[in-house]
Amino acid sequence: MGRLSRCLSAGLVAAAAALAGAEDVAAFESFGNPTADSTYGEEMRFEVDLRGGAPERLQLLLRFAGSDAATVVPVEPSGDRAVHVLDTSVGYITPNTLVTYEWRAMDGGVAVVSAPGILRYEDDRPGLDWQQEQLGEATVHWYGGAESQARRFGELTAIGVERAEEFLGTELAGPVDVFVYDGQEEFFGALGPGAREWTGAAAYPEIRTIFMWLGGGSPGYLEQAMIHEVTHVVFHDATDNPFHLPARWLNEGIATWSETRNDDGEREIVSSEASGSGLFAFDAITEQFPLGERGALLSYAQGTSMVQHIVDQYGTDAVAAIMDALRDGASDAEALEAGTGVPADELYADFYASFGADTPQPVAVNPMQPSTVDRPTAGSLDPGGVPPGAEAPPPGGPASPTEPNRGSELPLVILLAAAGIGAIALAVVVSRRADRRQA
Repeated sequence: MGRLSRCLSAGLVAAAAALAGAEDVAAFESFGNPTADSTYGEEMRFEVDLRGGAPERLQLLLRFAGSDAATVVPVEPSGDRAVHVLDTSVGYITPNTLVTYEWRAMDGGVAVVSAPGILRYEDDRPGLDWQQEQLGEATVHWYGGAESQARRFGELTAIGVERAEEFLGTELAGPVDVFVYDGQEEFFGALGPGAREWTGAAAYPEIRTIFMWLGGGSPGYLEQAMIHEVTHVVFHDATDNPFHLPARWLNEGIATWSETRNDDGEREIVSSEASGSGLFAFDAITEQFPLGERGALLSYAQGTSMVQHIVDQYGTDAVAAIMDALRDGASDAEALEAGTGVPADELYADFYASFGADTPQPVAVNPMQPSTVDRPTAGSLDPGGVPPGAEAPPPGGPASPTEPNRGSELPLVILLAAAGIGAIALAVVVSRRADRRQA
């Protein structure tokens, strides 16, 4: 072998050895213990060690309580460690949500999954020195001087659960957390940007959590609200299915009925509306309730009075049968018929007749009329977008910062006035029904 050949062979051997050594160093072996922590309203942080080095591909799998879906997040590791930060300042996540997480590595065509971890997204804002105690089925949480009220809410949770279990023919599927907020800012900070300004209590059945605000109403109102909200959790357990959410009017109607176990007061609202503007079709209040005062109050009232109608005509066993059918995946109409023995349309018609009202009919859709906007003719604008003969605006916009556009003032005033009227109209709905929010 010549000298050149010997040198080339030696070089190839050395290069092969170097590559083999590099592969040994960089080869992914397994995951270390995954960890996670969070700061409410800011972030969730997930970290894991990569034994042996980074894999070819790395993903973080996130599963949020209340959803069967997994969010898959690609992560770029840094050496033998991986970190992913989920920004929760731009996407609201309800406090007390449990997040199950796993890391998944793809290396050499083989998938390796880490041990699962669980993160509870706690409301750890400064000043909230949470205390807690388990009272029966509920764990109540409070801060400051709210201990006595929190304990009372815990007692009412037990009462509400017992009532709902008996009425719905089911059992609570797991414990409930009740968070008692003393301050308005702290309470609405927990509920997020979608909360209505009149809300005083809120239930999130998917994460088995109830939020109460001590300033949301009188002590008597708050006690009724506690019964109402915990009934939502039991209703969720009674009807949980992978196909659809039950009708909103049924959910809210049962929760409101459970407060006093009758429709007193609600029936008066329905009677008044039946002889006035008329009642809603139940299909119209299946998904959401209207925002206005009349729409919200009437929706709660109709749901409550329909529950009373079912109890009076078919007995409490019919309600439990409706729950069973919903849990098995029946549609709302199928479940109502399974419980009462009559088609849903007949049930609705009997309800309206009991108030001397006609069954609401669909509103005819008006056809879209041709546009009345005059479109410019070809050539009426020059390439710069200015009509012939018109003075071009100065550079930088139609008006300078120190010289406002006078022509826009009147529409702006009208717009602000309209917005103010709308805000006042919404704020009026500070009633004992419209302030209930079921997440």
